[in-house]
Amino acid sequence: MTRACFVVLVALVPGTVGAAQGTGATKLAGRVPSQAIPAIDSLIAVAVAESLPTEPLVQKALEGSAKGIPTDRLVTGVRRTLGQLREARVLVARALPQQPPPEGHVAAVAAALARGLPAPIAERMLTMAPADAPEPALHAAADLVAHRFNPDSAADLLVEAHAMGLRGVRLLDVATAADQELQRQGGRTPSDALARVRAMLPNVPAPKVAAKP
Repeated sequence: MTRACFVVLVALVPGTVGAAQGTGATKLAGRVPSQAIPAIDSLIAVAVAESLPTEPLVQKALEGSAKGIPTDRLVTGVRRTLGQLREARVLVARALPQQPPPEGHVAAVAAALARGLPAPIAERMLTMAPADAPEPALHAAADLVAHRFNPDSAADLLVEAHAMGLRGVRLLDVATAADQELQRQGGRTPSDALARVRAMLPNVPAPKVAAKP
């Protein structure tokens, strides 16, 4: 995920931290196959009863419907998201034991888990900066894992970058720099790429913005 995409995503989904505001049926009517709505609405009701964020369930249903996913798989996908929200809350509660798990943190961790970030790495990102918004670190770690960097080595790099003062979207710049190093000609390995970026810290360049024609 690029820095620009991340900023747009955060701007577009402020409701991620909200609990149920209106029923799932109300939000999904006309946008999701009608035969899927009762099952999805019941999953949303479960999330409400468990004090979990509901917007990720709604968004999962809308995304699946937009892709034309069959009803049974659509419901399965929403159910999987509910499971990820439950797992995320456990991780957040363990990482931030002095406060009730913030819904925004739960939703952010669930999104990272859905992208394939291992649970221990997600928890490590939370404990790295408990006072910061968690999305940048989680997405940076998920980006690195998606590009086949070793999860523990990727987390080590982000922790080191954070210790040197890189915060927020600057952590996404670290992940982008590692991917760019990996793609350079010469057969660079993931370990080599991480080492190159580590040597740049804390002066990792921000991605260049293409000039408008």
